Amino acid sequence: MMKKLLFLFAFSILFHLNSFSQKLEKAGPVYIDSAQAVISGSLSKSKLVPPSTEFKIYNPRNRGINNVVPGKGLPKTVDPALQSKMGDIKAKTPIITFDAAISRSTPTDPTGVVGPNHYLNAWNSAFSIWDKNKNQIVPPSSLASIGGEFQGEVLGDPIVVYDEAADRYIISQFSDSPESFLIAVSQGPDPVNDGWYTYRFTTNGILPDYPKMSVWGDGYYITTNKNSRTADENPVVYVVERDKMLTGKTAGILAFPLPGIETNGFYSPAGFQTVGPELPPPGNSPIVYLQDDAWAGVSEDHLKIWLINVDWNDLSVSTISESQELSSANGVSPFIATFDGGSFSNLSQPDGAPDVDALQATMMYMTQYRRFASYNSVVMNFVVDVDPSAAEHAGIRWYELRQQNDGGLWSVYQEGTYAPDKRDRFSGSIGIDARGNIGLGYTVLDNSPADPVYPSLRYTGRFVNDPPGIMTLEEQSIFEGESPNPNSRYGDYAHLSVDPSDGVTFWHNGEVFQGIDRVNTVGVFRIAADRPNDIGVTSLLTPQNATLTASEVISVSIRNFGTNAISDFEVSYSVNEGPEITEMFEGTLASSSAAEYTFEETADLSEIGEIYNIVVSTNLENDSNPDNDTIEEEVKNLPPRDVGVTSIDAPTTGQSLGGNEEVTVTLENFGGQSQQDIPVSYQIGNNAPVNEIFNQVLPVGEEAVYTFNQSANLEPFGRYRITSRTMLEDDFDPSNDSDIKSVANISCIPEGSDCSFGDGISYFELGDILNERIPCGDGYIDFIGESTDLDRSQGDFTVSVQSYFAEDDAEKFSMWIDLNDNGVFEDDERVITSEVITEENTWQSFGFSIPEDAPLGQHLLRIRAGDTNYDGDLNDPCSVMQYGTTHDYSVNVTDSTIDIEDFILNEADLKVVTAGGNQYRVIMETSFDEPLRITVHNILGQKMLENQLFNDGDGYVYELDMSYAARGVYLVRVGTRKVGKVMRFIVK
Repeated sequence: MMKKLLFLFAFSILFHLNSFSQKLEKAGPVYIDSAQAVISGSLSKSKLVPPSTEFKIYNPRNRGINNVVPGKGLPKTVDPALQSKMGDIKAKTPIITFDAAISRSTPTDPTGVVGPNHYLNAWNSAFSIWDKNKNQIVPPSSLASIGGEFQGEVLGDPIVVYDEAADRYIISQFSDSPESFLIAVSQGPDPVNDGWYTYRFTTNGILPDYPKMSVWGDGYYITTNKNSRTADENPVVYVVERDKMLTGKTAGILAFPLPGIETNGFYSPAGFQTVGPELPPPGNSPIVYLQDDAWAGVSEDHLKIWLINVDWNDLSVSTISESQELSSANGVSPFIATFDGGSFSNLSQPDGAPDVDALQATMMYMTQYRRFASYNSVVMNFVVDVDPSAAEHAGIRWYELRQQNDGGLWSVYQEGTYAPDKRDRFSGSIGIDARGNIGLGYTVLDNSPADPVYPSLRYTGRFVNDPPGIMTLEEQSIFEGESPNPNSRYGDYAHLSVDPSDGVTFWHNGEVFQGIDRVNTVGVFRIAADRPNDIGVTSLLTPQNATLTASEVISVSIRNFGTNAISDFEVSYSVNEGPEITEMFEGTLASSSAAEYTFEETADLSEIGEIYNIVVSTNLENDSNPDNDTIEEEVKNLPPRDVGVTSIDAPTTGQSLGGNEEVTVTLENFGGQSQQDIPVSYQIGNNAPVNEIFNQVLPVGEEAVYTFNQSANLEPFGRYRITSRTMLEDDFDPSNDSDIKSVANISCIPEGSDCSFGDGISYFELGDILNERIPCGDGYIDFIGESTDLDRSQGDFTVSVQSYFAEDDAEKFSMWIDLNDNGVFEDDERVITSEVITEENTWQSFGFSIPEDAPLGQHLLRIRAGDTNYDGDLNDPCSVMQYGTTHDYSVNVTDSTIDIEDFILNEADLKVVTAGGNQYRVIMETSFDEPLRITVHNILGQKMLENQLFNDGDGYVYELDMSYAARGVYLVRVGTRKVGKVMRFIVK
């Protein structure tokens, strides 16, 4: 039985040599047709067809040529629009939540819209209808139940839209018999009883993949993912005749290319979806798409806008034209919207489940347009990689564009990248309410073993008058997922709509997982003020964690959450449950606005190390919502001087490292005062440390990256332990001064194996090493910082592994230990050879042994597993397997039978290394780990020093300061009181 269906793609990078001015800037329609209405009656119970229960993968996403250029594109590091901290305004829990659909289709394509009295939702390939109290009034039914042109049609990719100006519902899906759009328009405002006009708009033999519909003043606009290589010449955007469809008449359809577009294989532009009761004037209908400079043919990140003008009386004169490119000069910050070179497997899940598609290169549905009294506004979002220099981290880049008059140019009013912590956020859907507040629903995912998050739905938002570019609401949960996605396909979108009954309530629909079921869950939330008198404290502005005094100023941010303006109200604070200080906020705070208030009375927060609990509240009579009146914050009085190394960033394990490797570390100021001229050092193994000075200013609570001027020699193959530390005078907490990292110079690193089908090692256990839910990566991962002891006197050992794939006894496992420490995994160092992994997702144990005379100390360990039916030699540690993984760890060989006297006298090697300035390092490199003693005597036999020594992992090390000693010969001894080793050294 074959386990994999392999698709071979021929990749080539196309570089566009023509200048922008030479590209087509304007085009006419490339397809014109029409369709007649087929009328279908109400959704009576007798018509309803149950949805299919088949476990089916729907409509695999079409891929064109991959135009990513490796290494191209800005930014190279952190996204310049990043919001890295969550908003501090408490968001309300959802008004209601409910499961709108349960399916095993992959993916479900959740879509849903709210109207005055109904919530209509659809998924692959069914729909249902609810009232607004989450009562289901039309049960889950096949899309074929609509009848008319939908009769017998269940191909999927449904979209539902509410046309607020007409008070009508629209349902669409596509068909391949022949290739068509199927569109149903409700005959009235009641989607249950009023019946439907159904249409079949053929698309000239091309399946319109990933269609998204929007409402404009002169038509329903549909964007697609098709003709990726020739999207500037062939049909991409379709327009159908809205006015005729609302009355069931024969309606026209025409299609346009997108002149000047660049794509990355899969792509998805967006039309502007009108929300609110007023339609825009006919014409100048915008289409928008992102252009990433990581793609061939794009020189700068930008948003491209086209305008479509349709003449329904003479379709042949209709046009589409490039209108604007919004780039850095227009307020669009650089972004990286490309993951994994354009592949569809990107974001790591808990439990080692398949990596999830981030939905890249997509303007996420919907792009909502709303008309205000003095301007028009549109909001949109797409996924970006927050920091391409590190592990992939998905965040949501969002925009509000504004237009000062109909037909005028669009400008960036605000932008932001929402990624307030290390978790991935993607599959966003954004909306703007009638007051200008913005709501954003999305999916959160985190594979951290300590705090995993399965795909879960959450929301944030901002008030219209908040500082631009910031989602000021604290993230709020809609639904926390219960299990991982069993497939890489996710979504393929989410859908947020705004309730037309009040213009301010958001209804968000997205995909989560419960066991083997995919569930479309709806969360209903509101940002806008809905109570008359509602004042509350949102954040403590000062003090923050720092070195504090006996007269600290207390200042806070206060927000009016209500609909009424509020004047002259009390504000109070207390510290550590002490007396309450009450003062008067004098002035007026308008609805949905915020203000800062500074108390006149200061607080004594002067005790170093103390954590102070500060409670601040408003005291408004007749407050409609006391729940948001009070905040409680902890503030720590930090010691003035406390700096440490938090990570060693370079070098990293590599192949053929050199004699001049840069050493880069991250420093953090844990103290309460800015620091400068910080002594910092690194040392390789037990060699002499390299001491330098970080002379920049390091503010309180911030980090800085420092690259040492003196490089490191890692040219010999083998494992190295790097220690870096700060040596700040009067440092408060030495325990956070240093960090240790293990790296290796290895003869080969077999990157490039494919583990996306589950091949390789997903779980690994050996002694103290337990590595679970190992991500796929590129087939190789460095885990040499993880180590365990192997007592050579015990003889036999057991290693346990799991794989996500096992079939036909083809998945096999091998393991090596580099006992001679030459960075090469040789045949005689292979301790396990081609053991069969017989069952997937099941622990399997294999025995092995090491020689009785195996060298004591730290050694590299390599494991490999893969499908031996395909290319690559499992037992060649350097061979790139077609399907499999390779991982490196460390082991420490010990021997519990060695007598300490014999060990010290025969095995250990004592060295005294000068570090200059009469500073010495006494080193005994050994894996023996019991406490020893060090003594220093002068030539007359006088004891100068005695102290206890502990093995720090690679041996016993003692920093010996002889700068105050007289010149002459000295003896250093390391051992027990009965036996030891002695070394002579000279102080000059």
